[in-house]
Amino acid sequence: MPSKLPKIESRTDDELLKPKLKKLARKNGRTLSREVEQILKRYVEQYEKTHGEIKVDKP
Repeated sequence: MPSKLPKIESRTDDELLKPKLKKLARKNGRTLSREVEQILKRYVEQYEKTHGEIKVDKP
């Protein structure tokens, strides 16, 4: 059954990025999708610590 969670898609010209992320995901016991989600969450948290909360309207 397909997920109804919001999607974020990306492309990269770095051919080693995906295999490296997959390796990190396996090491952390996550799927590639969940690993990328964790990386993005940490980035936003760090950004907000430095620059303040990013205000957005709730969907």
